[in-house]
Amino acid sequence: MKKTFIIRAFLLNITLLILVIIYNYININTLDYKITNNYEKIISITRHFHHRYLNAEYESYKIGTYPISGTSNSGVIILKDGTYSKISNDLSDTYHKIIDVLPKDYVKSLSLIMPNAQYVLPFDSENYVINHNQLEDIIKKENIRSSFNAFRDDDITIKNHDKGNVKNQSIILPIYIKRFIEAIFIVDIDISNIDRYVDNYNNEMMTHYEVGNNNGLLTQKIKIPYTKDENIYIGLSFFCIIICVLKLYIVIECIYQIFHRVYLFFYQRIMYDSMTHCLRRNVFDMKYKTLNSRSVILFDIDHFKFINDNFGHAVGDKVIIAMGKMLQQQAKKHHLYFRWGGEEFLVLLPKTNKQALLSYAETLRVAVEEMPLLKDRKVTISLGVSEQKQQEHIHQTIYRADMALYQAKQLGRNKSHYL
Repeated sequence: MKKTFIIRAFLLNITLLILVIIYNYININTLDYKITNNYEKIISITRHFHHRYLNAEYESYKIGTYPISGTSNSGVIILKDGTYSKISNDLSDTYHKIIDVLPKDYVKSLSLIMPNAQYVLPFDSENYVINHNQLEDIIKKENIRSSFNAFRDDDITIKNHDKGNVKNQSIILPIYIKRFIEAIFIVDIDISNIDRYVDNYNNEMMTHYEVGNNNGLLTQKIKIPYTKDENIYIGLSFFCIIICVLKLYIVIECIYQIFHRVYLFFYQRIMYDSMTHCLRRNVFDMKYKTLNSRSVILFDIDHFKFINDNFGHAVGDKVIIAMGKMLQQQAKKHHLYFRWGGEEFLVLLPKTNKQALLSYAETLRVAVEEMPLLKDRKVTISLGVSEQKQQEHIHQTIYRADMALYQAKQLGRNKSHYL
């Protein structure tokens, strides 16, 4: 039984491992699509800000810092008196649309950089460093064209950069008016949003991917749109796969054990006599009536009515139970034993010669005779023995064994008789 359990556990775990890997392999392309699609949504919102800027009204500002209405902790920095786009509400609206796609904690800032004005959300007046040449510095650093001769729609880019211990991504959108750059719109997001997205996908789909595992199992390279050779690697976490397989195995094994025990519970009651634990007679009719090449021993307890009448039915039941235990102790491989009637039992054996069959019958007879079941009286059995002939139905063999049992009774009981 231990060997069977080990084999079952091994095969089940291997099967589960293969199925979990296949399931994750199927879903990794879906994850790739969802990550790319998430970026496309943010890019689309960012692009739309370009149109808002082009259609914005203008208003006069003096040098100073102004809050953006409808938002908290945000502002407009005016570096020179003049007329500027009235874009504050559009910036706030764009921010709220982005946080509908990406959680607020991962949206670090939105900035609109113009030659003499800067719109920033959120704005930290104490730590914000005002740079009068910020637009030129960004154009030079990010290698952005300051003008173009023909319209192009691929100027938006995504760049990775570090701010201390935080890795950010900047979505950079140049805004051109009459072929010349007039402003740059920047959306800074925390690059760890990819880890969050993968974690959420793992929780939702019960997958086991991890970011940055470019040497892992079934590694997938995902290209971030609008970047130059900026890729993220997502692979399977082998440790998580093993944990998942073990959890599934435990659940399945528990379910199997429950159903197996329920099955055995009902199987025992359907197949076996509750008193002797021998097979029931109706089981023989269901499963074994077509057997061939068998030997048969049929026996019953001598003077059983006398035992019941003089010692009581409780003692009679004890004697019948003892017969069942004796058969279980004496039975060998491929032996089948049935409670054939009240005190009558049938043993089916593989076909053997007459001498060996009678020898086994005598073993059963002696085993019963030596059992101390009654005070001052031995319990004995009489046995009828027979062998199945060629092309003979098993019921005919049992009938001859029954005749042999009858003759054993006639010869004085406590005997084995072959017919």
